[in-house]
Amino acid sequence: MCYKIYKVLSLDGKIGTITPPYLPLSAKNSDPWIYITLNPALLEPLLLSRTLPARTKYKLGLSLNKNRDELVIRSVCYFCDAGRPVVLTMPVQSPATFNYFPDYVVNLRGKVLRVVFPLILGRVEVPPPYEGVNNAKRGMWKTLFDEFLMPKFNFSYTMFLATGKGTGLELPNGTWVGTVGDVVADRADIAIITAMTDKRIKVVTFTNTFFDINYLNFITTEGTRVFSPAVLLWPFDVVMWSFIGASTVAAFLIFKLINKAMAASHVEVKNIPPNNPTWGMRRQVFFVLTSYLDQDCGGMPSFTPLRCFVALWLFFTLIITTVYRSKMVSFLAFPVMERLPLTFEQLVASDYEVGFLKHGDSAYNTLKASTDPVYVKLLNDMEIITGNGLECLERAVAKKYACIAYALATIYLKARNLSDSEIRKLVFAPETTYNIFMGLVLEAGSIYKESFDRWIGWTRPFHLADLWEANDMYYNVRLPKRAWWLATNQTDKLALSDTAGNDNLTLKHISGAFYTLTVCLAICAIVFIHEVISFHAKMTEKAGRLRRLFRNSDDQKLIMVVDTFKSQI
Repeated sequence: MCYKIYKVLSLDGKIGTITPPYLPLSAKNSDPWIYITLNPALLEPLLLSRTLPARTKYKLGLSLNKNRDELVIRSVCYFCDAGRPVVLTMPVQSPATFNYFPDYVVNLRGKVLRVVFPLILGRVEVPPPYEGVNNAKRGMWKTLFDEFLMPKFNFSYTMFLATGKGTGLELPNGTWVGTVGDVVADRADIAIITAMTDKRIKVVTFTNTFFDINYLNFITTEGTRVFSPAVLLWPFDVVMWSFIGASTVAAFLIFKLINKAMAASHVEVKNIPPNNPTWGMRRQVFFVLTSYLDQDCGGMPSFTPLRCFVALWLFFTLIITTVYRSKMVSFLAFPVMERLPLTFEQLVASDYEVGFLKHGDSAYNTLKASTDPVYVKLLNDMEIITGNGLECLERAVAKKYACIAYALATIYLKARNLSDSEIRKLVFAPETTYNIFMGLVLEAGSIYKESFDRWIGWTRPFHLADLWEANDMYYNVRLPKRAWWLATNQTDKLALSDTAGNDNLTLKHISGAFYTLTVCLAICAIVFIHEVISFHAKMTEKAGRLRRLFRNSDDQKLIMVVDTFKSQI
């Protein structure tokens, strides 16, 4: 028989508490356990039993040797025999001077741990048939084990692909497949690259600290330069143009008001130069409009109030035109770039085609279950892409296409398959969704959790995961890709793109000026035709009046003069 007890009688007759009396629950990986049997010969098979004792971390076996009338205390050093458990006999001493519950999971002494992983090449890659120890080929999780956990805990590992190649799926009959299923079925000690969900935490244990981070974001291509005749209007926004127009109308009204007020007061204007005509309405309009173009209005007004207003108006137009010219130079020499969607809301409102790279069902089901209008519309419009998803990134490079995918998948795909020029065209949106955090997955109450949890917690503050990922993508993915391209004479993929672009002024840069010139010429032609027609009509009407005036006259000479005048016009 064996019992899990919470209070024991110490050798000095005092009662000590193993677990708090107000918390009857206990954990296999952190609480001390004491197993009691009446037969000392049963202590070893009891402590090594896979039913429960061997799965508890801190444990003692107690028995009484009736022949010698002495207490027998034994424990298990899990990995003392080259990674295999050894039963140790503990001295009968006071607990105050001897630690009966040492942590034996700090040195695994070469034990081979079984590690299961899903088919996610972006994070770890192991060649089949998954044999041998320390058999991972590449990936940031390989670096975690090889360079961080193995030196610390002195163990080896063998990695193998999960049943079903996924992270964890509960079948209708209640069984699990994937990495979670392999841990539950005791085919693996540790599972990696597995996200925490409500169902999974009921059957397995996740480390409290996480090593890997994954999330959904979308990738587009870099914006192209926008060449438009409307660039002449871009230096100011609609509000600014509205205020400039209102100021122009107000200036004309004030100009006219001052001029009328001065005329009504019968102020005598003396010493007006002969080349300074009066400031009529046409000249006022001409002055207000041409001041924006730094054109001379043909003299200054003689009235002091008008002179003051003109000086202030010219100062105002000086500021406006200076700002306009300054911004126009930048718009013409360096055209604006196309505005890219940076959030999912902007993506839905844009004219971009959208593809969703479906790796597993959890992210897709999360979006599908959302009632947010942005995600509802996005789900209705996006294209579902399965497989490795390379075509999704290729479409993003080639056209106005947004690819929604896991960040770890896109980082690996672009490093593995795209050229440097194509990679530079990709733009990762800053907004993310469906963020998941991944540590190690162990059996419920695993004895490894406490130690691994403590040391994995050091990877994030020192950004080790990010450094290992960047190192893996460059040395183990990108450089072999380039070497293969060179070996197969695919040098066209190694060509560098012109990232700076051509800044020479072309017709596209100043097309707005030519469009404006064309419009002005058309207006001038219309005005010219209108003037000719009006002048001809006036002369015809004048000649008709003269003919009617002298129609009844006997002076044939006058009639001839009129006919001659008419023929000349």
